[in-house]
Amino acid sequence: MQSLRIGLLADTHIPHRLDRLPAAVGRIFAGVDLILHAGDLDEADVLAELGRIAPTVAVRGNWHLHPPNRSSPHLPVTVHLYLLGQHVVLTHGLPNLRYGVLLEFYARVLGQHARLNELMIRNLHRHFHSADVVIFGHTHHAEVKHVDGTLFVNPGAVCSTPDFDERPAVALLTVRTSGAEAEIVYLDEEIPNAFENVKHCTQHATRSTCSAKPNYPWQRREAG
Repeated sequence: MQSLRIGLLADTHIPHRLDRLPAAVGRIFAGVDLILHAGDLDEADVLAELGRIAPTVAVRGNWHLHPPNRSSPHLPVTVHLYLLGQHVVLTHGLPNLRYGVLLEFYARVLGQHARLNELMIRNLHRHFHSADVVIFGHTHHAEVKHVDGTLFVNPGAVCSTPDFDERPAVALLTVRTSGAEAEIVYLDEEIPNAFENVKHCTQHATRSTCSAKPNYPWQRREAG
C-alpha cells in the first residue's frame, strides 16, 4: 500500500529559546518524504536546515505578532495539503492567532495550561471539520487525538518548556489512502532508529477508513 512518512515539529523558537536544531531531529526525520513545521520558528534559517533533510512546509506562529521578531511575515497562517486523498491542515494555533494568544493567557491565569490542547482542538474542529488530519502547535504539549473522524496532532515543542514541565518532542505522521496515524517521539530519549523504536503517545490514534476525496492541488495556502 502506498504511504507517505512525514516529520512534524513546532515551536523551535531558535534562537530565542534554543541555540540550534537538536541533532536528534535529523536522526528521527531521516528518510521522511516531507517535513511540516507548525509555527514559531522563530528564525527562518531553521527551514533551510530542515530542507536539507526533506521538502519542508511551514506556517507562521503567534510569536511573530510581537516585534522586534518579524523574521517570517511571509509564512501563511494555514496550509492545506492533499496527500494520497487525505486533507491535511497545518496551522499553529487557531485561525485567528490573536484569539489563540488570548486563549492561552486565560488558561495561564486560570492555571489550566493542561487543558489548552483540549480547548484548541475543540475550536480547530469547528474551523476544519472536513479535514482528515489537523496539525497544530502553540501549547508545547505533545498529543495525538482522534475526534469525530479527524486526527489532531500536536507534535509538542522542540525547545524545552520548563514552566510547564513539557518534554521536547516531535512527531511522525504516516499517511495512506486508507487514513493516517501519528506517533510522538521525545527528544530526550536515545533512538537508534526512529522508525523502529518510536515512543507512541498514550493516545495513539489511527484512521482505519476515510471517505474518498476528489483530486485537489497538492497544496493550497491561506495567508492570515
